[in-house]
Amino acid sequence: MIDDRLTSPYFLGRSGEFRQADMIRRTLPVLATITLLFAATPAGAVKSTQKPQTVPKIGPVTGFERPDAKELIREAKELWHIQEDYTGALAKFNAAVDADPEDNDTRLQRAHFLEMLSTIVVPEDKDEFEASAQSDYEHIAAADPDSLAAGMARDGLTRLAGASLIEVRRVACPKPATEAHARADALYGARRYADAALAYERATAGCPDNAAWWVDFADSYYVLEEYEKAEELFVKALSVDPWNREAHRFLSDTEVQLNNGESAIHEMVLAVASDPIYEVGWSALKAYAAAVGRKWNRVYGNSRAEPGSAGAAAWAAYGTAKAKAREAHPESASALAIERQAVKTALKTAHETEARASKGPGPFWSMMARAENAGFLDEAIFIHMLDPALAAEYPAFREKNADRLALYLETVILE
Repeated sequence: MIDDRLTSPYFLGRSGEFRQADMIRRTLPVLATITLLFAATPAGAVKSTQKPQTVPKIGPVTGFERPDAKELIREAKELWHIQEDYTGALAKFNAAVDADPEDNDTRLQRAHFLEMLSTIVVPEDKDEFEASAQSDYEHIAAADPDSLAAGMARDGLTRLAGASLIEVRRVACPKPATEAHARADALYGARRYADAALAYERATAGCPDNAAWWVDFADSYYVLEEYEKAEELFVKALSVDPWNREAHRFLSDTEVQLNNGESAIHEMVLAVASDPIYEVGWSALKAYAAAVGRKWNRVYGNSRAEPGSAGAAAWAAYGTAKAKAREAHPESASALAIERQAVKTALKTAHETEARASKGPGPFWSMMARAENAGFLDEAIFIHMLDPALAAEYPAFREKNADRLALYLETVILE
């Protein structure tokens, strides 16, 4: 049952990004355009208390022939955004996944839709829809870990887990501006992009401090292929909030369209620097770097290492040193200082044990050693080891060290 406390429209756009209440539909990097929406396996009903309507169930699809998955997604979008028929949309999304179960883009759209439904159903149905969305996200992330779809899926898992670390700037806007923005979102969802742009213009005029709305405004011009206007508006969004990750990412896409390759990479670097756990930003950066022949040196941290290896010794030393540093400075030491001490101890241990160990330090500690040797250890700690304690300190560090963060990513992670 849909909770009548939530009446804002929801939809997804070209990027596949999702944000409840203030809605995200963003541009996918142009290297791989993703069709977004949904398909699920029934099991519970989305029971509506807003108005009489049949509500969807998560379960097998019946009654449909199996046409092209993209056509089913187009039909699902129309049912969702224009007719507000969640049941019909869910059935179409399910049919789309059934028609092409190996297509991660189609499955990603289902996951986003399930995630959206989980925010508007009554509490007893919430867990069921979240679990279904999680299953799709996990499938995508495992199937093709380096893809843009996988980056979006990992971001989806972060949202479902409530594990976002970098707080998004929020702005309270006047009611007329909010209504104009909601109207613009509905027009965008109906693919009336020129009309949406006009409505977004009214919304931003009424609430100019909302950077996310400037991104929406710019995005309308992007889909209209008016790239110079889109660029102007993305830059405006960044003048309002210099660390809006979506603005940097979509400005990067726009620079690609304007044949500004190096600018595109720099903006994607800034998208990652804005939020180091922004996985779709990382995926897009890797794709763009590969397109221009740059080497990629990022690896994920993993404390599991082969027993007897230098990597195992490094992780053990890291854990011990971090615990000791916390005990020695229970309140006074910064998270970065504690982390720096632990990482330096780990790197020293890896170096000392490497000659007699069964295997070397492994890719993660090798990456951190390169960062230390290049003089970017603090930047690498924030970028690769962000946790809640470090996240509390990151905005101030980012403000003071923006150029160094970008330089680290552009010269050590990319070569």
